[in-house]
This record gives sequence, structure tokens and C-alpha cells, in this order.
Amino acid sequence: MRPAFTLIELLVVIAIIAVLIGLLLPAVQSAREAARRAQCSNNLKQIGLGLANYESSNTCLPPSGESTNFNAPGPYSPTKGPTTQFVDGGWSALARILPFMEGNTSFNALNFAVDYNETTGMNLTGSATVVSVFLCPSVTRQPEGGRDGTEPTNAVYSDPNSALTNGYGYDDYGPTCYTDIDPFGTIYSPPGPYLPTPYRNKASRADGLLHQGKTTIGQVTDGTSNTIAIGEDAGRDPRYISPYTEGYYDGVNTRPCYGTGPAGVGGPCANGGTVTVTTNRRYWRWAEPDTSYGVSGQPNNKYRPDNEGVDWPTTNVTGGNNAGANDELSSFHPGGVNCLFGDGSVHFIRDTINIVTLRSLVTLKGGEVVSADAY
Repeated sequence: MRPAFTLIELLVVIAIIAVLIGLLLPAVQSAREAARRAQCSNNLKQIGLGLANYESSNTCLPPSGESTNFNAPGPYSPTKGPTTQFVDGGWSALARILPFMEGNTSFNALNFAVDYNETTGMNLTGSATVVSVFLCPSVTRQPEGGRDGTEPTNAVYSDPNSALTNGYGYDDYGPTCYTDIDPFGTIYSPPGPYLPTPYRNKASRADGLLHQGKTTIGQVTDGTSNTIAIGEDAGRDPRYISPYTEGYYDGVNTRPCYGTGPAGVGGPCANGGTVTVTTNRRYWRWAEPDTSYGVSGQPNNKYRPDNEGVDWPTTNVTGGNNAGANDELSSFHPGGVNCLFGDGSVHFIRDTINIVTLRSLVTLKGGEVVSADAY
């Protein structure tokens, strides 16, 4: 009789191989994620170099794009007090630092005399550029979002300008322009509980490192090594739409119009005139000033639903960018998020960070003392 494997021996060998594969795959996946996380950290370091070079050339850091009006009724609030505003020319900080991080080609195609989504679409070509440094490699994008780093052209998610081409370029990072986490870590409830962000206290807003106008290094009294400049807000779902419209300049949802705008963006208007704007902001674009954000809760908030296509469980919660991949701070890295600090260093902020410590890391002059082992 010729020697050969029996069926049972073959099944045993297959079972052993399956067990080995089962043990090996998690290790391989973990190694791949470690490499992706390292690449994400390197992206933030490149952005940090851009900020440092910008500061070296201009003796200040760039404006965030989004900021806070602390003293008077703003365009989106009839009452006096902290309210969101967009008063720095209709561009993000990421767009401003492009020439300082080898992005001259994209930067030269931009006209900063008008906003990025100007009605004639003159900035669309430059703003549609995919900037790889602005994309985290760990992100699993929604089907509606382009894996190539550009937004969908579906009219439900895009706007008349972006629908003319392949859309604007995505980003997965943004300046932490303010925080409204309660400074004592208490739950703030009136006029109703913010279920996704229970520590949110809108009256306690404080500026982040990049905010309105210029920021000099001397203004960062907490120290640049203790203050977050840019944090991950990765994989933002294009089904979310910002509650703010593109009324950049005067707070009444109008903006300058030059020549004849594309159909649906306001129609013909005279040079130097204005056009009423009802387009909501899309904060997943690297050129959009609303790519900046306030930090209102824990990193990687697991509150659901993920998108505003699903009703929230209570009428006390409106809008839709404080849960899932649209929470700030948010990442696809297990256990935390990468953040760039003002001194150019990158740190991994754990999901379990104390909420008051997180507020302290966002504020630029809160006077807090934070040890390195606190996050």
C-alpha cells in the first residue's frame, strides 16, 4: 500500500492552518493600523511645519476661518454672547498655509480677494485639488464621500458650484478654534440636555490657538506645547450639512457677486453687487472656513445616529455634527485621536481623557497647568 494522508489528517492540517491565520490576521491588521496612524501623525507634522513657516514669514499664525463673537449679537444669534462667526475672508487656515508646505501649485490657483466658493466658481479649480497631507489614511469614508479625496457630485450633498466638476477637496483635520466644555466638568442642561455632548456649556466658550484674526506666539500664555492647534475630525459624512449658510461678510446671508453666477447660485448680477446666499456650509472641504470647529465633548463620541438623515431622539437636540464620524475630535484610530500642538509636536489624545483636561488643551490662555501624563 502506498503511504498517503488520510482525510482526518488533512482536516487536522487545514484546521491548524486556519488557527494560525486567525492568530496572524489581527497582528497584521494591527501593524497596518500602526503604519497608518504613523502616516497620519506625519501629515500633522507637515501641517505643523506649514504653520511654523507661516508664522516665521508673517510673525503671526493664520486666522482659523471660523471664530467666536464674544461681545455682540452675531449673524446667527440675536442675543449678546458667544456666537459663531465667519469674518476672516471666507477661507480656512489650511488654505492659507499651502505655500509653506510645498502646495504652491494649488495656492497659486486661489484668489483670496473673494471667498473660496465665490458665485462664478473662480476658485473651484484650486479648491478641488486633492491634498494628500490633509487626508488620514485610516479613514473609511461613507459611500457618498469620494475615496479619492473629493466630495460627491450628487446634488443632495454638493452645491451648484461643486456640481459643475468633481467637487471640492476633502480634509480630515481642522483647527480647534474654540471649546465650550464646561470649565468645571459639570453637565450643562438649560434649555435642554445636549445628549451627545452633556458637558457643553455655550456660555463658557473660550478661544483656541487659531481663532479670529492674527495670533502671535506671545498671546499663547498657556504655552504652545500645551495647546492644540489642529486636531483630527476625520471621515466627515457629506450627508451632514452645517447649520450655517455662506453669509461670510455682513451676517445677513449675502455676499459680493461678480458678473453672472452659475444657475442656481443667484443668477445674473452686476459687478460689485450682492447675491442672497442660502447654500449651507460644507465643513469637510479643506478650503472651507467651517472646517474649523469647537471641541464640545469627548474624542470619538459614540453617540448615534451618524447622520442627519436619521431623526434625533429628542427635539432638544438640533443640527447634527456631534456624533459618530462628525464629532470633533474624531478619528478612525482605536482609542483616541492625533492632535498637532502649537510647538509642532503631535500627541495621541486618548478617548478617556478627562473632559476638563481636554478643555485646558484647547484654550490658549486659560491659565491651566496640564501634565504630559494627563492625556
